[in-house]
Formats: sequence, C-alpha cells, structure tokens
Amino acid sequence: MRLVIVISALFLLVGCPKSSSTQNSGDQVVEEAPKKRFSGTTGTFVDGLLASPIIGWAVNDGGAPVVYEELVMAEDGGFTAKTTIRLGDEPFECTESGTWTLDDNRSESATVGNLNFKVEQTDCAGREAPKNFRAEATLSGDDVNLEHR
Repeated sequence: MRLVIVISALFLLVGCPKSSSTQNSGDQVVEEAPKKRFSGTTGTFVDGLLASPIIGWAVNDGGAPVVYEELVMAEDGGFTAKTTIRLGDEPFECTESGTWTLDDNRSESATVGNLNFKVEQTDCAGREAPKNFRAEATLSGDDVNLEHR
C-alpha cells in the first residue's frame, strides 16, 4: 500500500510530461495561398471578371427597369449589386445579392464566358427572390460587357 501512495505522490509532485508548444524565433510559419476555383484559360477569364466592379448593367427580366449600378462578383461565387429600380418615373435604390456560376464550370475563352446568376436576396420593391438569369460576359481590357442570354 505504501508503494501505491509513494507513486501517487510522485505523480502529483512531478506531473506528467508536457508536450512543448514553443516555437524557435528563427522558425517561420509559411501560409499557403488560398486555392483558386478556376485555372488555365478559365482562371484568366475569372480573374478579369473579378478585377473591378461592373458598372451600369441593365437587367432585362421583363418587369420594371432595373439597373445594377455596381455589380461586384467574388471568387467564392457570390455577388452583390447596388441596384436602381424605376417604378413609374421614380428611381429607387436597393440591393440584390446571390450566387454566380459559369456554364459547365468553364469559360469559352480567356475573354468570353456564359454566366448564370441566382438572386437569393433582394430589398428591391416589386422583385422577389429567388430569381435566375443568364448573361454572356465579354472582357475588353478593364471593361466587362454583359448581354442577357
């Protein structure tokens, strides 16, 4: 019995060995760049598409005139749009957001691709989500031209 008490006392005094979580000051932590969703020609197209906001795109959905004053697309497939909708003669500012994808997950070339948009949230009067539409994007320098499909 004494042996058990002595061993227990030693564990209490000395404790169990601890793993070391210290790092030498000379060690550097290397962070990897996040992996991109697209590569090759499609990656080049998407990089151009995401480089700057798309300004003044008239969304043609058969209802009241809607203009995406500033459409910002993200690498993760999300988008937000500062929007103006005309109800009668009055313009109203609102916001829409949702997701975008490429047809078959690839572009036609480094400058042309077909996009699918899904509006998942809107605070625009008279518009409801979800709403889907398609557009062909053409890159020309820093400009992006969108045409409904």
